[in-house]
Amino acid sequence: MVALVDDEVQIALGLQAVLSFKGLASSVHDSAESLLQALTERDGRLWLPGEDGTLAQLTAVVLDLNLPGMDGVELAVRLRSLQPQLRLVMITAALQDRLQERAQDLQDMTVLSKPFTLEALEHALQIA
Repeated sequence: MVALVDDEVQIALGLQAVLSFKGLASSVHDSAESLLQALTERDGRLWLPGEDGTLAQLTAVVLDLNLPGMDGVELAVRLRSLQPQLRLVMITAALQDRLQERAQDLQDMTVLSKPFTLEALEHALQIA
């Protein structure tokens, strides 16, 4: 399961359609808080409810840097504390300076600048 976190829901829904075409289940969240509320932690792994209501293991999170409330970097740090090996992909149209300020928090995370290609996303998620 891939979580898509973007306050621009149309972007997340577009990404969800692409992932579905690639055979990957995903869930859309419009804020960090929405994702965190939906998560279940079990045995050091994070889980999300699937479409059928059963829990699916969270394998990756694609998240926007600029989110209302908790920003994407704060969410990434929180997710890493819960499941250190979780694949994280930051998508952003933010200025390079803002990313440089948070470089320490972005280690081991792929950062894609908007607009990005679907191939770049597939590579980041290792589904290509």
